[in-house]
Amino acid sequence: MKRKLIVATVATAALLTGGTAAAFAAGSDDGGATTVKPPKVTAEQALKAASAKGTVIGLDLEDNRSWDVDVLKNGKVQEWQVDGTTAKVTPDHDDED
Repeated sequence: MKRKLIVATVATAALLTGGTAAAFAAGSDDGGATTVKPPKVTAEQALKAASAKGTVIGLDLEDNRSWDVDVLKNGKVQEWQVDGTTAKVTPDHDDED
């Protein structure tokens, strides 16, 4: 029951934070607005891809190119990255010293 609640909460948050296919406006160096396209892989698709690694507990869009995913497996939090174009799931090594 608790796992279903966590997955449902993460899925809802993912849909609210980045699951839509709307374009975002960003400033450019010349003062004009440029259009930045969201990744092809939606938050829901990233959540589904990463769930094969364990229970997804966090999902963030990184630089409009990939999804950073926190997964709980065997009592430990693991960090994964989901490619925004292919949905390929790889370990996230960016935070290691």
